[in-house]
Amino acid sequence: MSTDAWPLPDPDSLPDDLALLKQLVIQLIQELRAQRQGNEAIEHRLDLLLRRLYGRSSEKLDPRQGTLFDVQSPLAESASDAAVESEETASDLPPKRKRKGHGRRPKPDNLEVREEVHDLTDAEKQALGGESQLVYIGNEVSQHYDYEPSCLYIVRSIQKKYARRPQLLESGAGRDEKNVIVATKPPLPIPGGTAGPGLLAHVIVSKAADHLPLYRQERINERQGVFFPRSTTCDWWLACAELATPLYQVLTAEVLASLVVGADATRIHVRDTHLKAQHTGFFWLYRGDERHPFCAFDFSPDQSRDGPQKFLKNYCGYLQCDAAGVYDNFFIGSRMIEVGCWAHARRRFHEARELDVQISQTALAYIGQLYQVERELRQRRSGAWRDLDLDELARRVAAERQGRSRPVLAGFRNWLDTQWPNLVPKNPLRQAMDYTLRHWEALSRYTENGWLAIDNNAVERELRSIALGRKNWLFCGSDRGGHAAAVHFSLMASCRRHQLDPFVYLRDILTKLPQLRPAATTEQLRALLPDRYRHS
Repeated sequence: MSTDAWPLPDPDSLPDDLALLKQLVIQLIQELRAQRQGNEAIEHRLDLLLRRLYGRSSEKLDPRQGTLFDVQSPLAESASDAAVESEETASDLPPKRKRKGHGRRPKPDNLEVREEVHDLTDAEKQALGGESQLVYIGNEVSQHYDYEPSCLYIVRSIQKKYARRPQLLESGAGRDEKNVIVATKPPLPIPGGTAGPGLLAHVIVSKAADHLPLYRQERINERQGVFFPRSTTCDWWLACAELATPLYQVLTAEVLASLVVGADATRIHVRDTHLKAQHTGFFWLYRGDERHPFCAFDFSPDQSRDGPQKFLKNYCGYLQCDAAGVYDNFFIGSRMIEVGCWAHARRRFHEARELDVQISQTALAYIGQLYQVERELRQRRSGAWRDLDLDELARRVAAERQGRSRPVLAGFRNWLDTQWPNLVPKNPLRQAMDYTLRHWEALSRYTENGWLAIDNNAVERELRSIALGRKNWLFCGSDRGGHAAAVHFSLMASCRRHQLDPFVYLRDILTKLPQLRPAATTEQLRALLPDRYRHS
């Protein structure tokens, strides 16, 4: 109902009691304030929705914005201090990385070069007086890239057979006891299968790393004259995951040996056509520290704490994660120590920045000072501290944070305690403050140990590959398919972390793993993980 339809009250009908009128005015003001707060909340949600659909995803903050306020903001202080400290710290910082220029890049040396020689035609030579009137003086050479479909070929294995001369009276089971001896051939990843390591690696990498669903691979192969139905490639996907499971178990054990593990999760639809059921599953990512540089995915059919609780049941150390409720019981006692994520806290203030510019920008400025310290520490790690061992590096990082970040945190906490009572509970800025204060101990813990990070962004960046793939292959066909995908995603993510070509790596381990069956030792499997493979 519009306000135009509301009749105005008759002045004669209003009470003459002054105290009653004052109370009536107060009630009307309270009602108007409640309506305005409700409208602001609706506008805020609409703004977030429109920004998420059409706006920029960057949360960068202009340091000059602090000069717009009359109060002394830490944003303005950080902007002014940066100019003063730039000359002092310039000698400690490494030179800036040269950006790749525009234009054509040098051609790689590993590509095959096919030469094409172009000569004048006989008619052109005759028009110029004949070949006897022409003198060859050299060439003009130019290059360009070209492409032909990938090479799919058949390997015909020929095993030579030999017969003993003279023949043994009785033939036994062992090679030394047989009359007819057949040369052995390397075992295939799938016994009795028709796919070799290279083809299997191509199928897995195309889906797990390049986000190419199996039905699209089916069409691509069919254009090359070979038809591999998606049911067959799906069986290959599952069988290779089963083959690589012992290696995956060694990888997860390495991740759980870390002092610090970062964790996060993302959802995935599961549609089981055989059971005619569908539900929402979750991929959980666990990222090891610098001494255990691997990424392990785990699949669970729901978002309950059973999945991470089972995976982390033997883990003791720091767990860096968001404030999801599934982790609440993990930190009871001293087995695991919670580390918060400042990116999550900052995002809440950033999303509410239009409601009160001064408060939100001041909060972002305090957090910006914390990140400024981390930026300088990263530059030192790649510069002056590059040759330090990891323990000494962690000690220096912790000392810098104690001396520089701790005072900023103390000032931020005092400011939050002052501003918090002035906002109503439903205000998004108040909710951002509530989140920060509620998890203050976990958010401040990164300053205690140089092995810890200020946020969990490294894990979130790795999860983007799942989000991108999910837009292409849409869902998992079963819980078994989800567990198989976790194995492949773990190997792909660990390859990316070590900057390995995933196809070359996977083709090699699919060649070596069948030779280690059925009882590969932990040391043999450990040698196949990406860190040792890279240096082998």
